[in-house]
Amino acid sequence: MKNKKNDALSVPEGFKEVGGFAAFATRNGPYFEKIVDEKTVIRAFHPDERHLNGVQYVHGGMLMSFMDSALARTVNHGTGKRAVTLKMNSEFLSPVKEGDWVEAHCELIRDTRSIAFVRGILMVGKRTVFKADALFHYIKPPAA
Repeated sequence: MKNKKNDALSVPEGFKEVGGFAAFATRNGPYFEKIVDEKTVIRAFHPDERHLNGVQYVHGGMLMSFMDSALARTVNHGTGKRAVTLKMNSEFLSPVKEGDWVEAHCELIRDTRSIAFVRGILMVGKRTVFKADALFHYIKPPAA
C-alpha cells in the first residue's frame, strides 16, 4: 500500500527503497536503506497516518517493529547470516511525528557461532528518539 503523502516526502541522497522478504515489514513500509560500508547499513522510513497512535504520535509498536527489522538487517549485512530475535530491550526517549524521517543506526557488537549481539538507536535529525539492544539467533532459511 503506497501512501501519497510519503511519495511527496523527500528521501535523502544515498537511500534506496528496499523490498521486504516479510509481508509484515512490506505492509508497514516503504523502508529505505543506505549502505555505508561492509559493516554498516542505515535503515529509514517516513511514518504516515497508518503508524499513529490515539494521540497522533508514531505508535511504540511501530518503532519497536522497525528497530527489530533494522537490527536483523544489521546482523545479516555484517555476517551474511539470517537470524531471528531472541530478546530485545528498548527505551522510548522522545515522540515521533507523522512525516518525520526516522533513521536506524545499528551496530553488531559481537557474534558467536549461534548468537549475534546488536544495539541501535532511532534518530530524527540529531535527536535520539528510541534505543534498543538485542540478541539474535542464527537460522537456516526455509527451503523455497
